Amino acid sequence: MKDLIKIAVILALAFASTFIIIKSTGLITEEGVSAFLQQAKSINPWWLAALVVGLLLIDLLIAVPTMTTILFAGFLMGPIYGGLASATGLMLLGVTGYGMGYRIGRPVLMRLFKDEKRLPEIETAFARNDLLLLFVCQAMPILPELSCTLAGIARTRFPRFLFGYAVGVVPFAFIVAYAGSISTLSNPSPAIYTAIGVSVILLLFWTLLKRRSG
Repeated sequence: MKDLIKIAVILALAFASTFIIIKSTGLITEEGVSAFLQQAKSINPWWLAALVVGLLLIDLLIAVPTMTTILFAGFLMGPIYGGLASATGLMLLGVTGYGMGYRIGRPVLMRLFKDEKRLPEIETAFARNDLLLLFVCQAMPILPELSCTLAGIARTRFPRFLFGYAVGVVPFAFIVAYAGSISTLSNPSPAIYTAIGVSVILLLFWTLLKRRSG
């Protein structure tokens, strides 16, 4: 378990570094994403959907306000198409993170631990709570990238990873997109209440996961 925590801390610091850099420089802000998507409303819906997918996918490397992006996807494209675009972007992020962990995670671990015999212990530690972690990975920033990459490093079976991640993020995408679709600039209450409610529920599950792990 200590090895898994060490890996998680290192990965979290790596992902957090981009988050801190983007926040401190102001390159990507919630206001900027909102204005960008608002201007994109006039373009072809397929390009708009591709834009939403792209924004959510690059969140793996560059901090993007996920919930704001999905809310505006729902607002601009409606609950179905906004939800589909958002779910696609989140799934691509997850699969890419898993692939990165699976392909290049082991060489990195060997540099960290110098002992291949410790790798099965890491896999076992992650497997104890892998599905629950994937279910609630949208609870806070960096956790989606972290959990998907850890799943790849720990060699979680891909169907199991895909199931756990999809069960968490697909409903999340459609619920948030629906809230965006019934909101207006003059009445953003549905979006605000949904954002708060979803965050609270996910954080409660995250608290349960931490207690279970402890």
